[in-house]
Amino acid sequence: MAKDGDEVRIIVLEDGEHLESVIRKVEKGWIVRFKRGSSLLGKRVTVFTTVCPNRPLEWSEGKDHLSVYCQVRCETAGSFRYHFVVEKEPCAENGISENGKSENPESGHGYFLVMPELKINGKPLSLDGICCQTYLTKLLGPISEWKNRLRVAHETGYNMIHLTPIHELGISNSSYSLSNHHQLIQTVGPDTTFENIQSLVEDIERSWGVLTVQDVVWNHAAKNATWLLEHPESAYNCLNSPHLRPAYIIDRVYHEFGKQVGDGVWKDRGVPPVIENISHVNAIEYLLRAEILPKADLHEFYQVDLKAMTSLFEMFIKQTDGPTKDPLDGETVKILQDPEYRRFGNTVDFERSARIFNRERGDAGNEEERIQKCVKSFEEALHQANLNAARESWEVILAGLRAVMGGISYERIAEHGPKKGRVSPENPLTTDYFLHLEPEMGWRSEQKLAYDPEKSKFLMAFNGWVMSSDPMKNFALKDSQVYLRRELVCWGDSVKLNYGEKEEDSPFLWQYMREYTQQAARIFHGLRIDNAHGTPIHVAEKLLKIAREIRPDIYVFAELFTGSEYADNMFVNRLGISSLIREAQSAGDSHEQGRLVYRYGGDCVGAFKQKSARLAPESIAHGLFLDQSHDNPSPIHTRSAFDILPTAAMLTMASCAVGSNRGYDELVRDHIHVVHETRPYASWSDEVTSSQGIIAGRKILNNLHTWLAEHGFNQVFVDQMNSDIVGITRHNPRSHETVVVVSHTAFSKNYVNWPAGLKHIPIGGVLESVLFEMKLNKKQDEWNPENSNFLEGLKIFEMEIRENAGLEEGQMFKLHGGPTGFIELTNFPSGSVIGFKIRPSDEAASAFEQIHQSIASSPHLDSALSKLTYQSFPTLLFHCESEDYATIEQGGYDVPNFGKFVYCGLQGLIPVLDKIRNHNDLGHPLCQNLRDGTWLCDYIVGRLAKFPKLLEVSEVIEQLLKPLERVPYYLRPAYFEVLIAHIYGKARKEALSRMAPEIHSSSALIRHLAISTLEFLGYIPGAGLAPIPESLKLEDEHPSSLAAGLSHFSVGIWRNWGRDTFIALPGCLLATGRFQEARQIILSFAGSLRHGLIPNLLAEGIGARYNCRDATWFWLVSIVKYVEMAPNGIAILQDPVRRIYPKDDTVYGDAEKEERLIDTIYEAIEKHFAGIDFRERNAGPQIDEQMRDEGFRVTVSVSRTTGFIQGGNRWNCGTWMDKMGSSERAGNKGEPATPRDGAAVELQGLAYRTLRSLADWKKAGLIERGGVSDDWSWSFWAEKIRRNFEKRFYVEKGATGEFVNRTEILKDSFGSSLGFTDWELRCNYGIALAVAPDIMDPKKAWKALDTAEVLLGPLGIKTLDPTDWNYNGYYNNDDDSTNKVTAKGWNYHQGPEWLFVAGYYLQARLKIGEILGGAEKKYAIRQVQERLGSAYKHLIDSPWRSLPELTNANGEYCRQSCDAQAWSVGCLMEACVKLNTIDE
Repeated sequence: MAKDGDEVRIIVLEDGEHLESVIRKVEKGWIVRFKRGSSLLGKRVTVFTTVCPNRPLEWSEGKDHLSVYCQVRCETAGSFRYHFVVEKEPCAENGISENGKSENPESGHGYFLVMPELKINGKPLSLDGICCQTYLTKLLGPISEWKNRLRVAHETGYNMIHLTPIHELGISNSSYSLSNHHQLIQTVGPDTTFENIQSLVEDIERSWGVLTVQDVVWNHAAKNATWLLEHPESAYNCLNSPHLRPAYIIDRVYHEFGKQVGDGVWKDRGVPPVIENISHVNAIEYLLRAEILPKADLHEFYQVDLKAMTSLFEMFIKQTDGPTKDPLDGETVKILQDPEYRRFGNTVDFERSARIFNRERGDAGNEEERIQKCVKSFEEALHQANLNAARESWEVILAGLRAVMGGISYERIAEHGPKKGRVSPENPLTTDYFLHLEPEMGWRSEQKLAYDPEKSKFLMAFNGWVMSSDPMKNFALKDSQVYLRRELVCWGDSVKLNYGEKEEDSPFLWQYMREYTQQAARIFHGLRIDNAHGTPIHVAEKLLKIAREIRPDIYVFAELFTGSEYADNMFVNRLGISSLIREAQSAGDSHEQGRLVYRYGGDCVGAFKQKSARLAPESIAHGLFLDQSHDNPSPIHTRSAFDILPTAAMLTMASCAVGSNRGYDELVRDHIHVVHETRPYASWSDEVTSSQGIIAGRKILNNLHTWLAEHGFNQVFVDQMNSDIVGITRHNPRSHETVVVVSHTAFSKNYVNWPAGLKHIPIGGVLESVLFEMKLNKKQDEWNPENSNFLEGLKIFEMEIRENAGLEEGQMFKLHGGPTGFIELTNFPSGSVIGFKIRPSDEAASAFEQIHQSIASSPHLDSALSKLTYQSFPTLLFHCESEDYATIEQGGYDVPNFGKFVYCGLQGLIPVLDKIRNHNDLGHPLCQNLRDGTWLCDYIVGRLAKFPKLLEVSEVIEQLLKPLERVPYYLRPAYFEVLIAHIYGKARKEALSRMAPEIHSSSALIRHLAISTLEFLGYIPGAGLAPIPESLKLEDEHPSSLAAGLSHFSVGIWRNWGRDTFIALPGCLLATGRFQEARQIILSFAGSLRHGLIPNLLAEGIGARYNCRDATWFWLVSIVKYVEMAPNGIAILQDPVRRIYPKDDTVYGDAEKEERLIDTIYEAIEKHFAGIDFRERNAGPQIDEQMRDEGFRVTVSVSRTTGFIQGGNRWNCGTWMDKMGSSERAGNKGEPATPRDGAAVELQGLAYRTLRSLADWKKAGLIERGGVSDDWSWSFWAEKIRRNFEKRFYVEKGATGEFVNRTEILKDSFGSSLGFTDWELRCNYGIALAVAPDIMDPKKAWKALDTAEVLLGPLGIKTLDPTDWNYNGYYNNDDDSTNKVTAKGWNYHQGPEWLFVAGYYLQARLKIGEILGGAEKKYAIRQVQERLGSAYKHLIDSPWRSLPELTNANGEYCRQSCDAQAWSVGCLMEACVKLNTIDE
């Protein structure tokens, strides 16, 4: 279990995510926690990791899939793979086999890297504090001289020495071509043992505090390795890899031709032994293409013997029983490759060929003639296949020739090439691809060796690398033509090793390398994988596992040349590479070099404070950043000697491991070549001292680098001061101390620049000390002679160093304005570096302390928040801009280059700040705005002060934010986020405490939904409720209303809609325990009852519009739910209602009366029963400019036959699907898209639920009346609806009829004037089944819900069957086309996916599933859980932190939807609450 203070990194699993190349780094002791993502909610998921490979991880207790997790504590360093499976069918065995592994296929996988803990003499060494120097072991001399030569590393401040292999070198003397992995290098002396080496390594750590690491070479061995001759199966040779035989023969063709060139055989043809111009090269190309290569007859290896195959085919079909009875049409003959790759050794599949060619022939007179014609067709087709093989073979030859000529041109005549000159055995024309130990006999004779069962196994393929190749593909295998096409950049001294796919394939080699690796791990603190990208990855994985068994915290690093960050990361993940080598020499200028420091060198200065438990970020591989690797040429030649020091200083400031190559600091003029160099390194004191090159300066820099890592300076900022000068800052995010190093690079040779007009350096604190001033001075122009005895650097330069100079004593700078002013660089030529240490000012330090104290304890904030009424929280946290304009006559805060936050309250900031923190996006415009000033703080405080009830909160927040004025500008965004997150968290916690107690213990989704309900609640001037009785006690001056949605329905008459309010109210208010607000809203709408209807549009009761048939029934069901959920909820029935329209024709303000709510309920139901029929007041364009005159007639009645609520007409739309056409061009103006007249399906469920409750209340003696008449009691009416509902609405399986499109559905209406609209599959019956799950046979209800699944989108539910001719899932109210279906958004309810109805669908699933139990219940729970994931993801990703009104098809964003809709939130909240009550 996680404990307080534990670092937890969360990996969210998503179905189908295979994250081969996503790097996630953690430290030992941290916890990796796995949680289901949105695609896995509701599914049985089993998670495995290689941390504990034999058993799955255990999920935490609980059924809320958003909250439960499984986790593993990381105790061991290395690479760890995780994978998960989704169980297709729940089973008792949980999908786990006896060996503990899942039997289902992997549904996703990824990796996490646990970084090793390095220690020097028991003291931790941060990976970011590594300073490594590389040595070629062969240049260290005898073992007795090693320590004195290695001492240079110690004296220069390095804490890690990297040695090339210490093992026996092959004939080429290359540091990486080993002839014996189990013997020491020849230079150490005859009596030296590995134990001696180990003792030296231990002594170096003990006495110098330096770790030692070494290269391992797993991919090749020297061509003269005797063990390879004893075990040739360890190589790819012409016996175990016969596919290489043609490549070997071509290789010998090139070899023979090259030898002939060297012998002068071709000089009369324009090719002399010395190749030195383009004419020679062109002549070579012509001879090879026209004369030499064609004679090799490569095509013969890929062709058949035409005559022999034709004869065999004839014999084959003569033995068959006439023509084939199973002809294979449209195919032709295929050549089958001879596995031994002999000339004309290929064959064909005769059975397949017979199906193609042995056919009936209408042009044959008899069977013999038919056979001959079939054979002839076969022969012609096979001849064509041979021609195709010949063409392909020649294309291969030409591709190889192009590669060969490229190499010859580079090596012999290119200006930037070595210009090797004479062709000789030492400098052959081409590099051999194969080891050839036999006497040279000419390729025609030598080709026989490839088939000799003894000699062929010694024809071994050399290793190398292939440009732009797939590093995961072994180029020596049969599916590769690298050797044949001459694509290999070949190392002619090293044989490529053949491990096979498993240890059994090459047991000697695996054991040989196992022992080699174990020995290296015992001796050294770390391993560098040579040729890592070329080493088969399964081999490296296995051998590193062996190494970690010996040394668990072994440091593993490598250089990859995959050309792809994806491939690089894949290697890092699978091998657990601790650091990936990065090269400064790859930068072409100082700007690029600075970018590399920034990319590989740590967090940004001012990065936001992260939480201890957070998402595991996707990282780049940890870097080992080298100013020069042992493969790089000397920067003295590629750049300038003056760049040596500044580049070293720039890398010092990278917050990663850094390193260099021996010779760099000493100014060794030329590249120290891994093959050709034989001179030893200089020994300390006798041959090199601290005065040589930049050694003294490097020691200062290395000590600084390690100190910065040890003391937590892990934030980096790079400032390009001009084209050559780069300032780099390292910052400590805790102490806020800063170190700045400015480097004047010199990428141009011998160019010394004395800059003028350089911008000044603002101190941004207090300049505490000048750490150093350093530059490289040139004493003379003439280089000292090369030393033939040892590697000696240039003597013509000397370091000028001043450490800890006084602030007024520096020679490179001038201080203006004292230690808090700014720095001017005055004497700063190329090759100069200067370092400063800056501490926070006393003022800033006190601000930091004050902020930290406020975060730790803020009782004044707690007190101020505790005094707020509930109505103040929406104002504090939310309010869209229109609400603020209506309330305080000001808008939102406008961030330059970003815009306004979606909310004026604190919630508007949170998603933006979260995104900046999660992506470390300090370049965000909000951060720049905060750096520029504290105007946002002023806005927050000033805005809140304009709300009287928030004045105290405003004053407290002002004091909390005030220290930001004293915080350095570059840290202000980070501390602003800390404070705002703290304030918001407190406010959120206080708001949640005012809700139902169970909200606190519910899932994250429920808590988010609960907070989201606040955004709709509140009082907005001009958008209040209708008057309520003065006797009702209010917490605030005005009662709160519930906005339909933001921002379209937030103010004015558009805020309060009867239907929207009471669809949303149960979830937004009752489920959250806000019964006071719910009661006030219920009573307000009751007071505005007219004609037996509550208003569709409330308009404070004054301008109410009564044009919908469903709002009243949603209101009645809300009352029912209030009674069921609120403490003493039944009492609301006796609450007073202030009837502002006591009669239907009362004018507002003329008369009022008070009555009990139950009496208002009676009236509403009685008027429905009696029949409602009226024409809307002020009917005409003044209230609806689109509606036809007929549409203003409102009718509702009750069928005496069925008990159904029915009404409406063709020209109005009285339910929630209320889109009125408005396009004259398209012809839909005045025509409702969805009139839904007749008996709408959801109204019957609402009525049934209401009537059943009234009957129950009567039976319990809680109300007086028993019905609308003696004959029509509540229970009689309810039962009449129930008996007729299934009969009239359910479409049985197999039903037929004019309008039947789908069966096993509930019709959308009954008795509509258009007829066909009754039979449309729509989403509305989910509402009926949610509010009245017992209204019909639950099994049929379940079937109907099954059918409705076709309507489900990711978030919402389609409003129309996608097979319907009227379906269109994309809503655009601006569409002014002539397409009637979509013009002016006519398809608003004809396809787009609405969220609130999806919420009802989920409620219905759960309730029907609960009734049925068993598999249906489990399915319902799983389906709801699955869908909650998409909602949660949208909720946390949306800047509104809410759910939208609707989406377009398949969940696509709809621009004209409200981004936050009350009923979407409320209905999903109800589904969540229901889910919590069901036990699996």
